[in-house]
Amino acid sequence: MNPVLKRWKRSSLNWLAINVFGKLILPLLVRTWKVETDFPADWLARAQAGERILLVFWHNRQIGFLRLASPLRPASVLVSQHGDGEIITRIMARFGLGAVRGSSTRGGTAALRKMIAATRETNMAITPDGPVGPRYEVKDGIISLAALSGQPVFWVSWSSDRVWIFNSWDRFMLPKPFAKLQFHATGPMTIRQSMKAEELADCRLELQNRMRQQTAALDEAAGLNVDPILRQR
Repeated sequence: MNPVLKRWKRSSLNWLAINVFGKLILPLLVRTWKVETDFPADWLARAQAGERILLVFWHNRQIGFLRLASPLRPASVLVSQHGDGEIITRIMARFGLGAVRGSSTRGGTAALRKMIAATRETNMAITPDGPVGPRYEVKDGIISLAALSGQPVFWVSWSSDRVWIFNSWDRFMLPKPFAKLQFHATGPMTIRQSMKAEELADCRLELQNRMRQQTAALDEAAGLNVDPILRQR
């Protein structure tokens, strides 16, 4: 394809994603979702009282966070530096969410420094298997952030029997109009900066296993086929 035409096509698709899907379609879609929650009694109260928290959820279920954004504000999301990250950043802004640009593969160290500073002012939301996977695998970044910031970690997931599942690396899930989403959140996990490398590795594996168990139970209850990865320990 001609380079000029390729850039025009990319620019047009970005404009449609931001101004048509992000501004018009997505807000309407989100408002049709019916939500049921199973949350710790105090976790939202702690966030609303000014105690900053770290919230983690799988990359393929990040769109569900839009339904939790209001009570968690101020909140910011770690967003990749690649081109699609700009689209996500601008869509998140329409829902009152901030963004810290970076990832474990591009700008990870700089993003970690920015996120440590940001935890003093805002709740942070992270997809620990993003931006490129492997799916349902917790990376070291969230463990480092929790240890260095001193913030407690809560993990949240959701499922629904009315979803579109895309053929992407993460098998991205988009609830259909009027879908009922069942949310579950638990925690906290406190990770101390004084922990040794082996203890931090154990925390990463424990968080991964708990998140997988949580999501497998939700998918099973919704009648979805449970991803075999979620059964792995």
